[in-house]
Amino acid sequence: MEKYTLDKLDRKILSELELNSRQSYPKIAKKCRTSKEVVNYRVKNLVKNGVIIRFFTEINLAKFGLQIYKIYFQFQNLTEEKEKEMYSYFTQELGIPWVISCSGKYDMIISFGAKDVHHFDEYLTRIMDKFSEYILNKEVSATSFFITYNRKWINNSHIIKKTTVGGKLEQPSIDELDYKILAYLSDNSRIHIIDLATNVNLTSGAVIERIKKMERNGIINAYRIGLDYKKLGKEFCKSFIYLKSKTSEKEKKLIAYIEQLPEIFTVIKSVGSWDIEFEFIVDNFHEFHSIMKILREKFDFIRNYESVIISKEYGINYFHFI
Repeated sequence: MEKYTLDKLDRKILSELELNSRQSYPKIAKKCRTSKEVVNYRVKNLVKNGVIIRFFTEINLAKFGLQIYKIYFQFQNLTEEKEKEMYSYFTQELGIPWVISCSGKYDMIISFGAKDVHHFDEYLTRIMDKFSEYILNKEVSATSFFITYNRKWINNSHIIKKTTVGGKLEQPSIDELDYKILAYLSDNSRIHIIDLATNVNLTSGAVIERIKKMERNGIINAYRIGLDYKKLGKEFCKSFIYLKSKTSEKEKKLIAYIEQLPEIFTVIKSVGSWDIEFEFIVDNFHEFHSIMKILREKFDFIRNYESVIISKEYGINYFHFI
């Protein structure tokens, strides 16, 4: 795949969209010291060339009483045709909102929300009934929370912006119209208010007020962009960290350090075989291992780690978790 080269203005615009993908083009233009026409052209070009693959809204699923579960698969005797069938079944039949293909310790990871362990087991049972002969091994984890950071490497920024999904499970406090608004925003965070209002049969003012209320109540966390890292010559790597003599203080110390790194994208606190997961956007796998080597030298309580390279991410629509 041919690498797409970002110039200085591209990076500034992407950095602004990274902080808030619902920002208006005039607002972005003012911050980047250019015109709204130029911003509009540049964004359309980044979409056309497959650098930006989606604009989406991050929702805190704990506000809907949902626990996030992940299943990590190692496959056997899996043909390309059967793999495609599996992806289709997960994304379309089961409506799994996050599916990734990877290499390393695991071949595929899926993530979805469930109300309780029985609800989760319904998913797992259906998967195993259909594909057990192709599954060599599987791991399961429950996500306590995950923190997503702005991708500082885009514009060599030192600004740290982070949001957290997870925490104490709550019952949803929104009505049917809010659900409809979230559905549209999740699929396209840049949808125009007028179009959104028309789709849900409300006035623009009423829609704006509902959105602001969901932001205040922590239901809407952020407005984000999805990027094709391959187009930018980057690799998406994930590490599974095992700690020794684990304490909450050690975890906080490790996270405080890791969030300063420009390559960090996500920190996931899991309940499972390992203690914590890190996701990095790096130039290559060598850079990833260099980061991990430094971490192990700096924090002697890291007992071990395992890793995968994510080769394909089948999008993420937070509303599909709900």
